[in-house]
Amino acid sequence: MLSGATVGGRRLRRGLAGVAIACVTVSVVSCGDAKSSPGPAETTSTAGQSEVALVDLGDANAVAGWTTVNDPVMGGKSTSQVTFGGGGLTFAGSISLENNGGFASARGPRDPDIGRRAAGATALRVRALGDGKTYLLKLGVAGQPWSYVQRFPTVAAVRQNYDLPLAGFEPVGMRLDPEPTAPRTLDPSLVDQISLYILDEQQGPFEITVDGVDATR
Repeated sequence: MLSGATVGGRRLRRGLAGVAIACVTVSVVSCGDAKSSPGPAETTSTAGQSEVALVDLGDANAVAGWTTVNDPVMGGKSTSQVTFGGGGLTFAGSISLENNGGFASARGPRDPDIGRRAAGATALRVRALGDGKTYLLKLGVAGQPWSYVQRFPTVAAVRQNYDLPLAGFEPVGMRLDPEPTAPRTLDPSLVDQISLYILDEQQGPFEITVDGVDATR
């Protein structure tokens, strides 16, 4: 059940207004079919960086474990769905601002192995085909009520890698408002869930296809 279901959409947007839009490093990759990603235990090296796949969404079975939670849980009218297509997880729908709504989310299953693979990371890399809108990557922390978030603006119709530096993640509470009691610095080894959000009053249709999320060192 959505942790923010007890608050209105306006409070949700106000809380998130304090989280700055991330300055991400973007590298353009092929706009063709997604290439197969390394398995969870595999490590590749690119330009001196090592990469470890935290979430590989290159097959339907992996995508089947994801669910959506949208603002109708608090009276809104936004819609979304998660499907497998285009070589990854396609998160698509429409954001409505009616009834103080305005968000949709796609959430992966809890998995403590994510943190084990992410240990020592300096950044997280989202491999995605975006639509020009801004999305938010949310990292759940095992055993804690807080999470860490960072936005990334996408480029429409181009498959790219979006590198989110670890230092750019901000701690938030259950309502996605700033959480002053949480450690300011994210410990990647404690991450056990990865989710995607779209909010910030970005009204209308949206669609993003994510091939996977990697840790880079």
